[in-house]
This record gives sequence, C-alpha cells and structure tokens, in this order.
Amino acid sequence: MLGFLDAMDARTIVAMGLMLPLLVTLLLYFFARDFFRRFWLPIVLIAGAFEWFLIVQVGPLFL
Repeated sequence: MLGFLDAMDARTIVAMGLMLPLLVTLLLYFFARDFFRRFWLPIVLIAGAFEWFLIVQVGPLFL
C-alpha cells in the first residue's frame, strides 16, 4: 500500500483526502440512515473538521 501511495502525485493524494470525508458521510447517509439521523451533527462536524484541516494545512503547499 505504501508503494502505491509513493507512486501517486501529491495532488492526487490531497484530492482523495478531500473527497474521503464527503464519501464517508454520504455512505453513512445512504446505508445507515438511522445511525446518521441520530448522530448527524457530530458526523457533519467531524467531516467538516477533516476538510478544514486538509484545506488549511495542505492547501498552501500547492500555492
């Protein structure tokens, strides 16, 4: 797995990292609706925190 990530471009890895919280949130919404309805606020806040972290910490590296 590490060799696979080493072979990838850094921008691709960052793009995957930005999409991952959104995909996990959507998967929970579609496949575990009761769980998502009960814990929607923490799920959205955690996904937003991951997005914010990646944009703030990694984004300036590409400017």
